[in-house]
Amino acid sequence: MDQPSTIHIDLILPCYNPHPGWDSRIIDQMNRLYRTYPHYRFHLYLVPDGATKGINPEIQQRLVRALPDTQFVTYPQNQGKGYAVRVGVAQSHSEYIIYTDYDFPYTNASFEQVIRALQEGYDVVVAVRDSNYQKNLPVLRKFLSHASHWVNRVFLGLKIKDTQGGLKGFNQRGKAIFLSTRVTGFLFDTEFIYKASRRKDIRIGVVKTRIKDGLAVSEMGFKIIRKELKNFFLILRNK
Repeated sequence: MDQPSTIHIDLILPCYNPHPGWDSRIIDQMNRLYRTYPHYRFHLYLVPDGATKGINPEIQQRLVRALPDTQFVTYPQNQGKGYAVRVGVAQSHSEYIIYTDYDFPYTNASFEQVIRALQEGYDVVVAVRDSNYQKNLPVLRKFLSHASHWVNRVFLGLKIKDTQGGLKGFNQRGKAIFLSTRVTGFLFDTEFIYKASRRKDIRIGVVKTRIKDGLAVSEMGFKIIRKELKNFFLILRNK
C-alpha cells in the first residue's frame, strides 16, 4: 500500500519578549504535533520582533538542536506583531503557511481543521473562536471584541466578524495577499481578511476552533488601543 506523501507546512511564530520556559513549551508542542500528524513536516520560523529579553544564543541553539527545521528571523528593533509575522511569511517557501502565537493557544484539533481546509483547496483559512473564548476574557477585552465584530461588519462589510483570532493559514495565493498588508500592529489580521475578501478569485474557508482550557488572556492597555484605532482608520482609508 502506498505511503501518504509528506505535507510541508511553514509555521510562523512571533515571539516578542517570551516568558521563561517558552522554548521548552514550543519543543513539547511541536513534538506533540509530529506524533499526532506524522505525515506533516513543520518548518518553524521564529520571529523575536526585536526582543530584549527571553531569547539568547543558548535558547536558540537548544531549539535548533531539538527541532532542526527551525529558523530564527531577527532584526534589531521592535516593530509590532503584524510586521513580525509579515517578515516571517516573506521567508517561507512551503505550499502551506500557518501563523499563530508562540504559546500555541489553540488545540491540536484546531490545527488539523486549518490544515484540512487548506488541503481542500481554500486559499485562506480563518480560525474563528468558539463561545468559550469570550467567557475567559477580561471585561475590557470582551467589550473590545464585541465592538470589533460590529465594526468589521458595519464599516468593512466583512461576513467574517472574528478576524483577530491568532490562527490563520494560506497557500501561495493567500501569501501574496498577506504580503501586501501594511499594518504593523495587531489589526494586520483584519487588513489581511479584508483584502482577501475583496478578491472574488480567492476562496476563504472558515473553521470554528477552540482555545485551550485555562489559557490566561491579558488586558490591553490604552496605548495599544489608541494605536490600533489609527490602524483601523488606515484600513478604511485604503478601502
